[in-house]
Amino acid sequence: MDPAYYVAAGSLNARSLQLDVVANNLANAATVGYKSERSFFQVFNKAAQSSRALARTRDVNDGTVLAQRGLDMSQGATKHTGRNLDLAIEGDAFFLVRTPQGLRATRDGRFKLGKDGELQSLDGSSVMGKNGQTLSLDPALPVVGIGPDGTITQGPSAQEQKVIGQLDLKAYANPSAMVRMGTLRFDPGGQQEVPPKATVAQGYLEQSGVDVAACMVEMIRINRLFEMSLKVASTLSNDLDARSINDVGGLR
Repeated sequence: MDPAYYVAAGSLNARSLQLDVVANNLANAATVGYKSERSFFQVFNKAAQSSRALARTRDVNDGTVLAQRGLDMSQGATKHTGRNLDLAIEGDAFFLVRTPQGLRATRDGRFKLGKDGELQSLDGSSVMGKNGQTLSLDPALPVVGIGPDGTITQGPSAQEQKVIGQLDLKAYANPSAMVRMGTLRFDPGGQQEVPPKATVAQGYLEQSGVDVAACMVEMIRINRLFEMSLKVASTLSNDLDARSINDVGGLR
């Protein structure tokens, strides 16, 4: 088969992967705390790793492979909700929650109180405080205050408050390298921790980091590139079929 056909097929596969990433970003344009994902590709030459004497011409034997998917950790806009247990991080830090699969980092600050007063994420995962401890509040006390450093206070009134604990905010040297575990959580395993440069805003939520307009433009661009690659593959395929018919017919 013509090597150029494989190049076109590889391009189709790459564009398909790119479309999947952009489509997933668009689907989460309204998801609280969502971070956009980007795809990065690596060019390789099939002839360079073949035992056959193939030409190393870039136009013929160059191909692409998905190298990695990276996260765009840019700060999202914050929206006021007025709810005491809605928290937004402004800066480079993450909340830490304990799940059955282990500790996970997240920017989703939609918290609630469990039956025993434990501070939890919406799915019931425990929100972690300093020193690896969970945080428990008194459901009977109406006033909950959360300071910029994550310190939690509670009492019967704004004047009568006592410290309950402090949120364990985590920051990492290379957060974009974290592995996404679901839509809003990341596995911090193996990441180097650094001092966080962030504050907590009570009564706010960080919105999705997706730029809808930019995503739409990118989707149009990728679609056009996909159509071009498809046209090349179709042309090569038709040419191959024609040559096969002529060559086989000439053997009679």
